[in-house]
Formats: sequence, structure tokens, C-alpha cells
Amino acid sequence: MRDDVRRTRSDIDEENTAWSFASEPIRIFHSLWRTAFGMAEKTLEQGSVSIPMEETKLPGGEASLLTHLKKVENHITEAQRFSHLPRRSAVDLEFTELSYTIREGPCWRRRGYKALLKCLSGRFNSRELIGIMGPSGAGKSTLMNILAGYRETGMKGQIMVNGRARDLRTFRKMSCYIMQDDMLLPNLTVREAMMVSANLKLNESLQVKKELVDEILTALGLLECAQTRTISLSGGQCKRLAIALELVNNPPVMFFDEPTSGLDSSSCFQVVSLMKSLAQGGRTIICTIHQPSAKLFEMFDKLYILSQGQCIYKGTVPYLIPYLKSLGLHCPTYHNPADFIIEVASGEYGDLNPVLFDAVQGGMCSEEGKKNSSDKSDSSCHSQCYSDSGTIEKHSFATSTFTQFCILFKRTFITICRDMVLTHLRVMSHLCIGVLIGLLYLNIGNDASKVFNNTGFLFFSMLFLMFAALMPTVLTFPMEMSVFLREHLNYWYSLKAYYLAKTMADIPFQVLCPIMYCSIVYWMTQQPPEAGRYLLFMALSTSTALVAQSLGLLIGAASTSLQVATFVGPVTAIPVLLFSGFFINFDTIPKYLQWSSYVSYVRYGFEGVILSIYGMNRSELECPGVVCKFQKPEEVLQLLDVEDAKLYVDFMVLGVFFLVLRLATYLVLRYKVKSER
Repeated sequence: MRDDVRRTRSDIDEENTAWSFASEPIRIFHSLWRTAFGMAEKTLEQGSVSIPMEETKLPGGEASLLTHLKKVENHITEAQRFSHLPRRSAVDLEFTELSYTIREGPCWRRRGYKALLKCLSGRFNSRELIGIMGPSGAGKSTLMNILAGYRETGMKGQIMVNGRARDLRTFRKMSCYIMQDDMLLPNLTVREAMMVSANLKLNESLQVKKELVDEILTALGLLECAQTRTISLSGGQCKRLAIALELVNNPPVMFFDEPTSGLDSSSCFQVVSLMKSLAQGGRTIICTIHQPSAKLFEMFDKLYILSQGQCIYKGTVPYLIPYLKSLGLHCPTYHNPADFIIEVASGEYGDLNPVLFDAVQGGMCSEEGKKNSSDKSDSSCHSQCYSDSGTIEKHSFATSTFTQFCILFKRTFITICRDMVLTHLRVMSHLCIGVLIGLLYLNIGNDASKVFNNTGFLFFSMLFLMFAALMPTVLTFPMEMSVFLREHLNYWYSLKAYYLAKTMADIPFQVLCPIMYCSIVYWMTQQPPEAGRYLLFMALSTSTALVAQSLGLLIGAASTSLQVATFVGPVTAIPVLLFSGFFINFDTIPKYLQWSSYVSYVRYGFEGVILSIYGMNRSELECPGVVCKFQKPEEVLQLLDVEDAKLYVDFMVLGVFFLVLRLATYLVLRYKVKSER
């Protein structure tokens, strides 16, 4: 061990108070302050979040700018005293011999197994703020995911909830997981997002829900930005909103993955203060934290420190320095203990992890727990009483599937209406392209000498409507998958309610855009002025767009990232267009590829449009010249090899495509949800 770790006897004596070093400069400042002004001693409280600056004059007459520390009321500390929150049972979480392994390498070339967690044991009690610490790659997030129920495959060991084996579905309903990235819908306001959460999680009257939402927003300091869209919130506000959304149903267990990541010191303090007050309200708060400041480090009730997938310390914050001292590791004076233990775990003082592993396995950490067992007796009794009066947890959701569908449909509809890309640009593109195509193919619909131009116009219409429906919806699920997984795994709603709402809310827009396009181009290109043909043209165009939208949803749901989805979408459109019947007739296609024509949904849309324009006993076309080869509409049908086609068959096949693709998308989403665990 290095010489700089060893300390003199006087230095060792100072280490008993090293864990509270953050408050030492404040005490010195107060002593000087009392000497100069004769003020009474007053201890700073953690609830103070702002420091007003006032200009004062020293007795000598010299002007000086001094910092007057004044306690300012902090509404965040009110989080432990909610009057409208539902009553829930307190939860103590215990795990023994917990291990987690994964298979290395791709599925076709396995290289064995890798252990991420090894024989972890511990107990997390209610009314405690527990911090899981460790260097990068130590297994903090993995342990959090396993405890929260997000990972099951590859786990060994036992997890107990209030002394009983954990039932995962019940535990998911009584817990929530707030991830590192604040996954929020950007086009909803703070109040709208909170009301959606309240409507989904609570079976109460609307007035009670509104009062609860106002109470939570006030306590978390979000009332002033209640009408602000989440995309305009700061990092600290987003983190508090993510907590507020889960706090609606008062979960007794709350998991936080790196809650201070990306926040400044003030926002970090506010978030940790909020977690501390939530724990004091009777909840079990568990969070991973990478390297907290000294101020934040002191706020934790218990630590669970990992290194290389094993525990190197579990106990209270004040006991950490004496514990390390007993192992011959002396933390320098005024050095952050959090930094010191991370440095030790990272090997900066040599490979001491085996010593720390053996100490934990030998029960040295449990000695501190025995000393504090009497101190915890009162809180344990309180927790037990709180648990006895709690409601019995059930497997079912708080609201019915139909209610979930209505709430999610409204939320999705509002989001679509406010989405500049998916809605506004889509509407404008249909209008602009419609006018452009109408001017390009102006008055050619009844001209026998321009039949090829007209069939090209009809095919391009199918092509444009297909891509306009396919590409925006390819991004639908990849962009919202993280939000969906967070809400679904936190037991907000069922998968079928979300999927139905998500797909049904976009159908009105997907019907309206093709109707606008068809209404422009049909009359500008002077197609047959018959209501029946016009309605058939719109119906087939809309059906083709809906099938393309369904394919886009399937591609987006099956893709692993945005990049994959945006690449696969256009690629899948190439064979669909190639076998649509416009570029090559069915009889010309080699027999071993003719099956591809049957799975091209554009073929049925294009075939139906040709029949609606040139079929159904249409009269002869006008011929401006002496002779026109395609003056009779039947000749056009024969040229395109659709004279024997039936309109109702085209509609039926498009309907089957629509249903099959929608069902396949649902099954893919269901598989992805299960694979997350």
C-alpha cells in the first residue's frame, strides 16, 4: 500500500469527523459572523435553496458585500406531506445471493457467459434514501434493473418484499422506475402530462385528481410552468416532472437511475432533497449515483457500493470512514469520502477489491447494522403501522382498457395536432404536390392521345401517397419507444390500449390527406366527371395509404434504431413498386418471381384505380387527332393486363393487408416488451 495512504496519529483522529467536512466551512463562517455582529448561533437547514445577497457595512465604515444566509421556504420539502395521495403499504426490499450473467457474442457465435453481478445480498428499508455507488461498469444499473423487475433472464438469487417472495406483477404496480434520460412527450404541457398520469393511475373524481395534481406541482416547484410544454423545460424541471408523473399514485418503492446526471449543482441538490423528503414520507427510495458531491453524499441514509459486480460496502454514510479506517484505508482530511471510495474501487491505491470483498463477506459491515438496530426500532414500528393500514395490491390496472384507450387516444390526438413534422408538413406537402401534379397533367384525363401520360399520373399518385404515408410513420415507434416502455413497465396502461390508441388516432389524418390530394388532382387532370368514379378513386388511394402506414408502423416497431428504420423503409418500397404492374406486366414476370406480385399492395391499389378510371363501361375518349389507338377504354385495360380484374377483390386484398400488418405490429411490440426483461 502506498505511503501517502498512511497517516499520522493526529490526522487519524481528525477522520472521525471527515464525513461531515462539507459543513465545516459553514461553521467557521458562522463563528466569524457571530463575532462581528453578535448574532445568535443558528444552524443551516437543508431545505434552503436560495441565498439572497445583501450589502452591509463593517464597523470601521468600510463597505463590503457579505453573504447573508437566510432560510427560504422550500416547497420541495413538502413532498413528504401530501394530503390527497392514496394510502399505500410501506415496502422493505431484501435480496440474497443475487447474481446475473449474460451470454457473450452474437447468437451464431457464442463465447460463453459473463457474470455482471456476483452473490449480492442486502436489505433496503422504507423511510430510507439508499444510494448505489461504484465506478463505471461496476453493475449499478444492472442491479437497479433487476431489483425493479426490468431484468429477469439470467438472474439467480432471491428477492423478498416485506419478507415474502416477490410477485413481479404486484411489485411492478407498487413501484416505479425513473430512468436516467427524462423521456417525456415534447408536445404536452406539464399540467396535461400530469392529468394523463392521474387519469390513468387513479380511479377518483376529476376534482380530486385536479387537487392532487396542483398539490404535487406546488410541492415540486412546477406550478409556475404548468402551462409550459415539456420540450421547453430545463433539465432540473424535466427531472422533477418525471418524478411527479410517478408520484401520482404514491408508489412505496421508487427507483432512480442516475437522477443527477446532466444537472448543475443547484438542480442536483433540489432533486436529491426531493428524494430525501420522499423517503422521510415512508417510501423506499433507491437510486444509482456515480460520484456525488460532499453536500449530496451526506444526504443519503444508506450506501451500497459496488466494484466489479461485487459489494465492497453496505451501511450508513457516517460509518464509511471508520469502516475504511479499520481496513487500513485512511481518507485524507477534507477529502470527499465519495471520491475516495471510488478511487479505492478503481485501483488508484492498488488492487484492494479482494480485501473489501472479503470484509463484506466476513460480516464487518453488518456490525454497524447491529449498533443501529435499536435506533431503527421506532421507525420500523411506524413503517409496520403504515403497512398494516395500506390497501391490498392487485394485479389489474387502476382503469379499464376502454378508459385507457380513451385517455391515450386523446393524448395522441393532441400530440399529432401539435407535431409540426408529422401533421403540418404532411398536410402542406399533399396540398402543394397535388397542385403541382394537377398543373403538370392538366386536362389529360379524357384525351385518348395522352393515355400513357394519364396512367403515369395514376401510378405516381399511388407512389406519392405510399411514401407520404410510409416515411413519417416509420419514425412513430422508434421515437416514442422509450416513453412507452417507461409508462407500460411502470403499470400505467396495457399494451393493447396503447397500440389501439396510437394507431387509431392517426387514421383521421391519414384519411384526410389523401382526400385533399385526390380532390385537387382528379378535377385538375379532367378525369371522368362522375361521382362514383371519383369516390372509388379516393377510396382506393386512401386504402393504399393506410396499408403503407401499417407497413411503416411495422418497420418502425421492428427496427432497433431510427437509422435502421429510415433505411429499411425506402428499401422495402422498391420491390413493392417494381411488381406493381406498371413497369412490367404480370405475364412478363418470370414464373419463379410471379409470387412477388401478389404481395405488392401497390399493385392492387394501382389496378383498382385503373379500373375505376377506364373500366365500368366508360364511353370512348376524345381524340384530338385523326386516329387514336387507345380511344376505347377497353384497350387500355388490355394493355395493362387488368381487363379481368375485379374491384371488390382489390378492396378485400387491401383490407387483408391492413389487418395483417396491424396485427404483426402488435405482436412485434409485445415481443419487444418481453425481450426488455
